[in-house]
Amino acid sequence: MALCYDDTNVRLHGYVDFDFADDVNSWRSTTGYGFTLRIGAMNWVSMLQKMVTLSTIEAKYIAATEACKELIRLKDFLKELGKEQ
Repeated sequence: MALCYDDTNVRLHGYVDFDFADDVNSWRSTTGYGFTLRIGAMNWVSMLQKMVTLSTIEAKYIAATEACKELIRLKDFLKELGKEQ
């Protein structure tokens, strides 16, 4: 796998969404997030949350936290490549 960039002006965009208590068997919510670099998808995930949440705001908080952790990891990866924002 190779990553190629035209210049050092890199823009990383992230999107996050959730669905409260989506799984009827376990009552766990679903988290989904994705990141784009320039015009292409760089990373995307859809998964059940690890715990049962009791409210939509709690499910939203967990989804945002997971997406932020991935954003930090991706920004560190870009920094290693010398493409820091």
